[in-house]
Amino acid sequence: MADTGPIAAEGLDQDGMYVMEDAQHLEIIDEASGQAVSGDTPGDMVVTSLYRDDVYPLIRFNTHDLSAWKLGSSSLGFTLQRIVGVLGRSDNMVKLRGINVYPLALAAILNDRHEFAGEYVCRATRDSTGRDDLTVIIETRASAVRDAGLVQAFTQLLARRAGVELKVELVGPGDTAPLTQIDSRQKPIRLIDERPKAST
Repeated sequence: MADTGPIAAEGLDQDGMYVMEDAQHLEIIDEASGQAVSGDTPGDMVVTSLYRDDVYPLIRFNTHDLSAWKLGSSSLGFTLQRIVGVLGRSDNMVKLRGINVYPLALAAILNDRHEFAGEYVCRATRDSTGRDDLTVIIETRASAVRDAGLVQAFTQLLARRAGVELKVELVGPGDTAPLTQIDSRQKPIRLIDERPKAST
């Protein structure tokens, strides 16, 4: 929004976010191909600003914020297009066994468990065979840290919703702060990529 101005806002129905079509032309594109996505497939939000008074002109500005179209009709009778909100960042993506995983989008999944204490961080690693893994380090209520059944519950939840198996490590409240740098950064770190960098 600092670059584009407001793009969309929630209505009284709280059923997706209505695109401000008089101010912005919004496209959702596949990050790899640059082509528009169809249906409710997530993609990069690409914005063309239709006004000049408040922000400088932008044409097809890729925000790298991920969203998806909200399908179906508005219960309020609005004809504006809707998006589901911001799902994460495409420049903060890990590809695991053909599945794109967006660390920022995992918060909405983790919130399904009442044991989740609100903070987490992901660690991407690569083993000697070249297999990539993602470990989600999850803060839970102190009493839940040593609950082996809860590790399995979080693992199953993430596999079902993210579409790929992720490793899970449970820690107590505040234990991810040194990794997320939440006390010193405006936006906490959600991905620590420890995979070897490709040589150039």
